[in-house]
Amino acid sequence: PAPAPQSWQFDIWSALVGAAVALLLAWLAYRFRDALRLGWETVVGPLVRLHRRLQASAEDHYRELVARRARSLTIPAHVAPLDAVFVEPKLLPPTPLPQSTSEIETVPLAPRFLPPHRILEGHPQLAILGTPGAGRTTLLAHLAFVCARPTETGTTLGLPQGRLPLYVPLPAMDWDEINHEGEQGERGAQKGDEVERLTMAALAAAGGSSRLGRPLRQRLEAGQSIVLADGWDELLPQQRQRAAAWLADLVAALPGNLWLVSAGMRGYAPLTEAGFVPLTLASWDVEQVETFARQWVEVCAPADESPTVVLRELAAKLRRAARAGSSPLELALRAFVHLSDGQSPAKRVDLFEQTLDLLLWQEQEEKAWLSAACRMTLGQVALELHQEERTTASREEIEAAIEAALPTPEERPARAVAHVFRALTGERGLLHPAGTNRYAFVHPLWQGYLAARQMGAVAPASLVERLDDPRWADVLRFYVELGDMGPLVTAWLRSPDDMFHTRLCTLSSWINVAPEGATWRDGAMAMLARGFLQPGQPAITRQALAEALATTGVPGVTYLFKQALQHPNEEVRTAAVLGLARIAGESDLPDLKAALSDEDPAVRQAAVRGLAYLNIDAATRLLERVLLEGDETLRPVAAEVLAECGAEGMAFLREAVESEDVMVRRAAVFGLAQARARDLLEKTAREDDQWIVRSGASMALAEIEEQEKHPGV
Repeated sequence: PAPAPQSWQFDIWSALVGAAVALLLAWLAYRFRDALRLGWETVVGPLVRLHRRLQASAEDHYRELVARRARSLTIPAHVAPLDAVFVEPKLLPPTPLPQSTSEIETVPLAPRFLPPHRILEGHPQLAILGTPGAGRTTLLAHLAFVCARPTETGTTLGLPQGRLPLYVPLPAMDWDEINHEGEQGERGAQKGDEVERLTMAALAAAGGSSRLGRPLRQRLEAGQSIVLADGWDELLPQQRQRAAAWLADLVAALPGNLWLVSAGMRGYAPLTEAGFVPLTLASWDVEQVETFARQWVEVCAPADESPTVVLRELAAKLRRAARAGSSPLELALRAFVHLSDGQSPAKRVDLFEQTLDLLLWQEQEEKAWLSAACRMTLGQVALELHQEERTTASREEIEAAIEAALPTPEERPARAVAHVFRALTGERGLLHPAGTNRYAFVHPLWQGYLAARQMGAVAPASLVERLDDPRWADVLRFYVELGDMGPLVTAWLRSPDDMFHTRLCTLSSWINVAPEGATWRDGAMAMLARGFLQPGQPAITRQALAEALATTGVPGVTYLFKQALQHPNEEVRTAAVLGLARIAGESDLPDLKAALSDEDPAVRQAAVRGLAYLNIDAATRLLERVLLEGDETLRPVAAEVLAECGAEGMAFLREAVESEDVMVRRAAVFGLAQARARDLLEKTAREDDQWIVRSGASMALAEIEEQEKHPGV
């Protein structure tokens, strides 16, 4: 039998020896602590520095990818990259909720615009609203570029140095994988997955590999990033709910970051419920249009022509187009077409068609069959995406469409499919990467145009069910120029309209591009005119209908507005002045001048602001006369709008603030405050000999200082 195990006994001598050895080692470590620390740093220090360099290199590489992607988001980027032609937009903050019924009836005549650097200094969650082509993606791309290359751009837009941009196209994400049905605790457990999904989406958009994800995650967790989520309006309604919940969870889990989402003018309610503040992109003014023209001429003016002459011609064409309602995207296409071949297409469809011709020019010169295959493929892919309510297509789908567009294998050149695919996705192509092995059109308007072009021969009756689908709005506006819109207009007007007459306003955009011989135009115009003159309309709705009438481009609208200036209802006269100002020329100046003497102050103020919209010398001279000789209610308004009239208006305000007439000086203060001319206001507050002028300047300075203390929205 095995001997029984002995019980454990404490050995005092072993314990004493162990304690002595431990004390000896501790004394040696303390005695030679400096040498040990130096040895540790010698061995480990290079490894730590190498790790940091690798991390920095990964972030620098990612920033370069983002900058390259941002520069490519303009159309056409191969001619005019983003940083060369970007024009800083103006944004409208949300209108305060009315406190009384009378405020609802008041038309906001003096909107306050915010530049991008002001909005970024304020609220961390912003929704950038605008119509297709208004510049939402361009603004996000510019922010991404500035944050990716702050040293090169020379600006940080008021952001702390080092913000890491994450540009995320929302339509490219798989929203079926994002489930927000679980409990809050389950969401907390999924935080890592959601952050990982965000970083992977940003890397896919930039064309980076997953190994670059670590610095993105570190910046997000440190609150040092700016997340730029694009394409909200391209999501389906159920996807928007998931996207809003996903963003809300990320905002809560990653404090300190900035979050901007681009969205359309409708359907952004889930964003506001998630804490996002909506800001609307304002239409470009004349100064922005002229800046845009100058930048395009600097980038790609023909070498054999005088830049001054080219700039004058281009600026005139872009001003006319902007006044007719063209979006910044369409202005970019017009600049590209004009500087490439001197043409100026009158119709919207022709503008896109001519741009497509120029983009495919190289293919047409080298291989005629290649251009035809590109057009057929683009149209087929665009239409399929719209019909299936998708925004991205796989490479396999695109190649299948190419196969269908090409001749038989016996008649086509070798590697024809690869040639077409490279042309569609290359530098001049209209398809850009949108995730792993997936592609999307460079802009929804291009997808809408190509889909409408593809279905030009489709029977209108088959499109009736698409009338109320907002995803088909751009397609239908292009289709107006290509197909028979009469049955669709009848079906459109058969449904009841809302209190804002949204259907009538949409109808005006169709009238604007409809062929002159369209049989439905006259009836549609009559309905718009009746809605504009209808008694009991809220003032803001009547103003919207006046703008809708102005955008139709129908010659008789000017006469309608002039007749409405004699209407007994002051709200009709006010809206008529605002509508007339949108389309008036120098020959219409006497009618606006007469409105300055209207018995109603709202009409007179609308006339002053309308004169500024004309942007012609005669109108500016008249505004100067109002400032010098007008009544006390109009002088401050004239000064404010003169501040928006560029260098000439500011020069007049500088003279006016030195006038001998105390009321002129007091009114000029309003214009200087609008222009935030702090130096002139400080001088006036200090040196003017009339207390009423000094107090006005002091109040303006106090308001400016208060705004600077609480920037943003």
